[in-house]
Amino acid sequence: MARLFFSLYIVITFALVSLSAALESIFLPVAQESNNSHVATLLAAAKQQDVDIIQLIEASNLPLRRFSITDLSWSKAQLAQLQAGASISLYDEANREQIYLLSDDGVVLEVTVTEPGLSFSSTLWYRSIFFILLAAVIALWLWPLWRDLNLLKKAVTTTMPDGNIAENAIGANSLVAPIAKALNSMRGQISQLLRNQRELSGAVAHEFRTPLARLKFALGMQEQSEMSQWQDMQQDVVELERLVQEMLDFSASEAHLPTLHFAEIPLLSLCEALLQKLKSSHLHALDAKLVGPATLLLGDDLYVERALENLLVNASRYAKSKLRISIVPTDEYVEVSVEDDGPGIEENLRAKVFEPFFRPDEGRGRKQGGAGLGLAIVSRIMQWHQGECSISDSEFGGAKFILRFPNETQV
Repeated sequence: MARLFFSLYIVITFALVSLSAALESIFLPVAQESNNSHVATLLAAAKQQDVDIIQLIEASNLPLRRFSITDLSWSKAQLAQLQAGASISLYDEANREQIYLLSDDGVVLEVTVTEPGLSFSSTLWYRSIFFILLAAVIALWLWPLWRDLNLLKKAVTTTMPDGNIAENAIGANSLVAPIAKALNSMRGQISQLLRNQRELSGAVAHEFRTPLARLKFALGMQEQSEMSQWQDMQQDVVELERLVQEMLDFSASEAHLPTLHFAEIPLLSLCEALLQKLKSSHLHALDAKLVGPATLLLGDDLYVERALENLLVNASRYAKSKLRISIVPTDEYVEVSVEDDGPGIEENLRAKVFEPFFRPDEGRGRKQGGAGLGLAIVSRIMQWHQGECSISDSEFGGAKFILRFPNETQV
């Protein structure tokens, strides 16, 4: 802060002094020279026309003194100049000019030309140029600061694929170097915290697999029973396995941006294959339909399929009897929607549904299964494809999940 203050103080002080001196050297000598030349010309013309010079000077309100020619020490050239009727200009310590003339009666007349002020137009130009140049000097000083602040703003508002902020490249000589250094230090701490959190989540998820495998093996070794408690235990094991897998998948998606292999995907065929794949497991009790034209989508087929599968599995948990996939291509984007006739999602909760571990309070409770990570993975996949995901109301009365991909196959 002290460095910034002193730097600005020095710049403004230097600018004020330098600009004032430079502009005064331009404007004031011109005004002075113009005034002196006018007085000298006026006196010379009056003498040639036999006008009463003393009366003219007094009428002009110019300071006038009279004294003998011998009261001052003149050089031969000056004395000859006076006797020839010409005027002589001398200056005193106050930077005022005295014009000397020899009157007809042999008396030396001293006319003092006071320092003139600037005219209105000159004053206007002086002030205008002064403030414009002062603004330019301050702008030149502020430009590196403005540039570095923009770089800092861009760095802190740019989120990396791993969730951290971007590193700034501000030089050590910058006025905001301490702030940049602190932000880079904070970035390192954030990176370490994120890494620790992911490592912990991954380690916990992996450690869960061992006791789950033991439970599953122990249940498999026992004789099958129709008791509800036995079936509940098996269902709990399956749900825990799904939770562990979702946590591992989400941690992998957060850790880094994967290498995406973009290709033209036949979207209609992909959706048909997904419906066939999930028909015996999640969609066996639902009337699932696919509508839309054959469309090519530029994307990574593995992750696009994963996003659509997550939406279908999510919809199957809450749909009562109907489920529909719709494909709507336009010149700008390709829209894929999955809608059901379930309880739907309240409008004030729709923005939060794609957050990790979020569960709406009503309608889509834990009894439906899942860890609240499936839609978060969908959101991450859409970010990788520069697309967007949203929720609206379905024609069937439930929720309609919309994926909108950029249509980059159009030329």
